[in-house]
Amino acid sequence: MLDAEAVQAAVLAAAGDVQSLMNHLGLAARSAPAAKFGFESDLRAFLRRALQFGQPELVSVEAPLGGGGFLSQPTDVVVSARAKVPQLAVELQWHPRGEDHVGFANVVVADVLKMAVARTKNAVEQGVVLVTAPARFWRWLPGYAEDNVGYELLDPNAEAPTSAKTEFLAGGTWDFVFDAGLQPDLPERIWTSLLASTEVRSPWADLEMHLLDVKGLGAVQPVRDG
Repeated sequence: MLDAEAVQAAVLAAAGDVQSLMNHLGLAARSAPAAKFGFESDLRAFLRRALQFGQPELVSVEAPLGGGGFLSQPTDVVVSARAKVPQLAVELQWHPRGEDHVGFANVVVADVLKMAVARTKNAVEQGVVLVTAPARFWRWLPGYAEDNVGYELLDPNAEAPTSAKTEFLAGGTWDFVFDAGLQPDLPERIWTSLLASTEVRSPWADLEMHLLDVKGLGAVQPVRDG
């Protein structure tokens, strides 16, 4: 497992590269219309480079963590090094333009579940989710999480990790993750902790990056039939 400080440093380095790219596009926008690109692929490349730490370690992008089901879906960044079990898996989510905060939050929760399953199955030593969203999303999230179980997993603070019983997945909202291959037998609880946070500013949006460490806790049990 990589040291938490090393993962934090890599995320901050990648965020700095994204900031430089946004600064460049902001300057270009003064003389010509600039497209508001989706930066997720850039962040993936920057993070891969940062996690190599100048060493010839094996860092892959869009690699599976398993041979079937939910874990066979590509994972954004995987640090394999030379170990049998990958040291680190990172899923990235970048909030699209618009105000569909619920839809975006659902996709992030799905990534949290994937990392929890990967750790429970010993498919990776450490699983994290890096979420980049406008400040307005992070202001909206706590109030929504008060009334909707499960979303508190996206909003831990540096001093207080959070957890939720996986029974919240019994509702129809989460059919899409089971349709994508998530097995109904899951750890009793999902746990998240905030590893790092930083800001990225641009001429068109002020963004916050939150890095969530993810674990599955308790015995595996069915959360729904089938």
